[in-house]
Amino acid sequence: MKYISLTYKLAPEETGGFSVVCLDWDSVYTQGETIAECRKNAIEATEMMLDLLNSGQLDKSIYPKIKSHKAHPLNFQLTFDLELAKHRTISRLPKKKILQ
Repeated sequence: MKYISLTYKLAPEETGGFSVVCLDWDSVYTQGETIAECRKNAIEATEMMLDLLNSGQLDKSIYPKIKSHKAHPLNFQLTFDLELAKHRTISRLPKKKILQ
């Protein structure tokens, strides 16, 4: 199994809530009223994109490009199993298999 860790950035909206963009994959973005909802929505959006990529419905050129990001209080990371297209928590991952 291969894993990938992606970085997301929260941006507070003037009307309330947050927008979320994946800094490593331009095609993944979402929104939510709370930070917890944003995290949940980011997982769902990324899993959907990985499913489309794995099924051949998206061109491989759209694959995420891992970049180096400075720490920021509104950034968060999520890790995904590339083959299963599912979110994984860090505590369940073998460290040597995480792609960075």
